[in-house]
Amino acid sequence: MQIDTLSEFLTQAGTEFRLYDLGRRLQPLDRDDFAAIEAGQRPYPWPLQRHAWLAVCYWQRQSQPQPYVWFLKLPLDERGLFNNAAVKHFLAALVEQLGQDPSAPLSDEQQERLAQTPFTFQPAQDKLAAFHARLHLELELPPSAFYQGVLDYLAAPDQHDWQQLGLQGLADVAARLNKDTPLSEQLASRLFNLPQPVQLALLNQCEHHPQSTALTDRLLDGISTELEHQSADQERIALLLRATAGCAPFEARRQKIATLLTLTPSQPLMLSLAARLWQELTDETLLLNYLEQLAEHHGELFNGLFAELVSIPALRPLILTNLHNPALSVPLKNAIGTLFSDSASSSSPLASDRD
Repeated sequence: MQIDTLSEFLTQAGTEFRLYDLGRRLQPLDRDDFAAIEAGQRPYPWPLQRHAWLAVCYWQRQSQPQPYVWFLKLPLDERGLFNNAAVKHFLAALVEQLGQDPSAPLSDEQQERLAQTPFTFQPAQDKLAAFHARLHLELELPPSAFYQGVLDYLAAPDQHDWQQLGLQGLADVAARLNKDTPLSEQLASRLFNLPQPVQLALLNQCEHHPQSTALTDRLLDGISTELEHQSADQERIALLLRATAGCAPFEARRQKIATLLTLTPSQPLMLSLAARLWQELTDETLLLNYLEQLAEHHGELFNGLFAELVSIPALRPLILTNLHNPALSVPLKNAIGTLFSDSASSSSPLASDRD
């Protein structure tokens, strides 16, 4: 039987599997949605640099989950659809190395050959920790050995050495905050009194998971406090905002972003909005404000960030329908004109979208 998709391969091999996106941040990908993407019925929802960055977790049915994981970087075409030739190339490499059993033991040489295909990648350590924390939580597997140490530290920071904390333990905590109200409230009350390296690690982990209202309120309040300083720390503002990225769009955050965009927004903020908080830009007013500020204050970033945003299916129609909006500011009109002039000369797919 010919196998054309990853889902078919894993199903035929008798496995259960889950999928996660690791591109912009950690996000679960529904299996039915993935099947539709594989069938070319819809574009990939979270492209990054015209690729899908996937974690594929699978285990044999009728057994306690002992997950195997592949990290796959699959190219997308100009419409955001899977490049079928690339997918078939990867499947051929899989079958060559694994046969029909994805859980078959591989020799070191076979593992090395599979890792050398252009379709695998190694996630950054913070995303890898977030992924393992979410996976263990959802499969009802125990957290890492570092988890209890972080709990003990948060309960009594003065009695423990923060330098002994493990990144995976911090990730395990962040993954559980949304469902553990006492833990979330404890962290919200103590977060800004923790050493800066601990704050940084926890905030970086929080962006990959939904968070409680108690914690998101604290994070947004922290931004307000920072703005009161004569020289506000723009990196910290972006970090605090990014830590809420795992939450669905909500009004308080939208208002905070709208306010920040009126204050000559910093480069860290603009990068964070495009990379982590693009879902708030589905608000058309906010999107146009973002693009105008980007064109006026960060022209050197405009082409790259515009290309990334227009590749996201949820934003693409909003952006394209406003390309000829007469109400656009002069800097934005000029930036768009320059962009399409450059893309036309390089035969970019963006050129055809303008028509």
